[in-house]
Amino acid sequence: MKRPVLTVLFMALICAPVYFVFFGGGPGEEALIRVEKGESAKTVAQKLKEQGVIPSTYLFLALARAAGSIHYGPYRLEKNRTWDTVRKLTRGQTYRVKVSIPEGWSAFQTAQRLAAEGVIADATSFAAMVDERKLEGRLFPSTYFLEPGSDNESVLKFFLAQFDKACPPEMGVSSAALALASIIEREAAVDDERPVISSVYRNRLKKRMALEADPTVQYAIGKGRTWKERILYKDLKVKSPYNTYLNRGLPPGPICSPGLASIRAALNPAETPYLYFVADGTGRHQFFKDHRSHILWQKQNRKKRRTG
Repeated sequence: MKRPVLTVLFMALICAPVYFVFFGGGPGEEALIRVEKGESAKTVAQKLKEQGVIPSTYLFLALARAAGSIHYGPYRLEKNRTWDTVRKLTRGQTYRVKVSIPEGWSAFQTAQRLAAEGVIADATSFAAMVDERKLEGRLFPSTYFLEPGSDNESVLKFFLAQFDKACPPEMGVSSAALALASIIEREAAVDDERPVISSVYRNRLKKRMALEADPTVQYAIGKGRTWKERILYKDLKVKSPYNTYLNRGLPPGPICSPGLASIRAALNPAETPYLYFVADGTGRHQFFKDHRSHILWQKQNRKKRRTG
């Protein structure tokens, strides 16, 4: 009876270290490692060894040669799990972070979110790249899983590809339509009003009236870095090509990245006679055919609020 027991104990002593090297123990400490493009397997192995991810570079290299090529990018790896590490690196299972970009955000706001999540190193340089290439409005808002430590160019290309998927050429989204959609996005709070708001601006454009859109003044003041909540009469005089109180027609470009609902509303406005609208304090708007009705409602509404 003693001999079988001793045999089992001996085998356990031999196999335990092998199992540990290949598969590790239970869930343990993790390390964030970036494999650079063009790095050799030997360099990667040494990096992993120095970070305590693998106990042996020789075993890692032997397994990696058998498994395939190592893919570059960031990885989140559990320490002392050689085989799991090899599988992740040769399958390109890079580490990604969840990033949500809301509709109506400017390029600068998007850049700030990307930098805060570690996707890019610097918000200012990314926003400057978008501005230089006149790509405001094309950082399509959605939730993405992105690699941390990415360069500005690759992240910008990713966003432009997402925009092209959401708005293929057959949709006919012109620069003018995107500019209008961006204003609608900043004005509308509920989806059913987006086509109506679009119709107001379309009607004003047809009549060669100034759009008088408050969000364009906000953009003129804050350059997309801030959005002033309350617009004063003096703000309406700010000198900027984006100020649609002073300049007729659409602004020179989008003021934010609109969502698909606003883009569709810009392309397909409702058929209405409206030329004016105003927020009614409930998250919705009141719409009017003429300036007199517009002013009268505002006076009545202010009186109603004062009397309680």
